[in-house]
Amino acid sequence: MLQYETVFIADPTYTDEEVDDLVKGFEQVLVAAKGKVIKVEKWGKRRLAYPIRRSEDGIYVLMTIECPPSLVRELDRRYRMNDRILRHLVVRVENEAQIGPSPMMKPRPERDEILAEPLIAP
Repeated sequence: MLQYETVFIADPTYTDEEVDDLVKGFEQVLVAAKGKVIKVEKWGKRRLAYPIRRSEDGIYVLMTIECPPSLVRELDRRYRMNDRILRHLVVRVENEAQIGPSPMMKPRPERDEILAEPLIAP
């Protein structure tokens, strides 16, 4: 089976429990079709680059999955049918997906640390 990464942006009015239920629903679809979920990362509420359906924020969720290509079409259809999902993207992973946290989940250096470095004059 092939590996895919899928990211979707949910309506910002969702609670954490509703987002969990949404993810569990997609997991059930995958498991029923003999696919499997490798990892799920909830990136939380973030500002969108531009308003989508009058929303300026969205709840981002990344799922790394392993499934046949026919199941990707079904998952894409379910994303489009769900009116609480603002945007989605499914991408095939060529190499094995990283099991650790994605770059979005890694801690960023604090702004103070960056500004504390001395500037080099030309």
